[in-house]
Amino acid sequence: MLRSLVVVRSLRPLPTACVRRGLRHAHTNPGASSVPDLNWDEFFRLRQQRRLWERLGALPCAMLGLCGGAAVFATLPVDPQQTFMGLDPLLLFGGCSLFSGALGFVIGPSVGRRWYRIISKDVAQALDKKEAEFFKHVKANRSDPSLSSASNPLPDFYGEKINSLQAYRRWLRKQREHERKGTFSLGAPKRK
Repeated sequence: MLRSLVVVRSLRPLPTACVRRGLRHAHTNPGASSVPDLNWDEFFRLRQQRRLWERLGALPCAMLGLCGGAAVFATLPVDPQQTFMGLDPLLLFGGCSLFSGALGFVIGPSVGRRWYRIISKDVAQALDKKEAEFFKHVKANRSDPSLSSASNPLPDFYGEKINSLQAYRRWLRKQREHERKGTFSLGAPKRK
């Protein structure tokens, strides 16, 4: 009796949290990669989290660029009697400092994405894998851009605004509506 209880306990399925994280696959197949499979809800949640890291990475990079540019241009010698390309040197140095801050703001999302990848390596790999699959779906289901016009603009070509399954379904409806309006106004058959 005790032995059969042990066998039954060992045949119980893993908890759903383990299955969801991909631990069952790694447990049953020792040669498999340790990248967990994500479901779509987790994918969209992690994608939003990564975008938050990218946005938050832009702020310190912008401040660093602005302060660095201000420090560099504040130490340059200024002759108020001479102009540079017809501009006052102080105005030019201030503009260059602001440009340095803007450049830091542009570079910041890349830095934020790198921070996210360093902090959560296994999740980032799973996210990249699922994102490649997501973009295959987007590419297969998006409308033909040649059907666009001023009265029928192309809706979200790359699927950047999709952040949930409901938003994906809305995106699919908009793509079909765009295609229907474009083929109806042109009178041409549906393009593939």
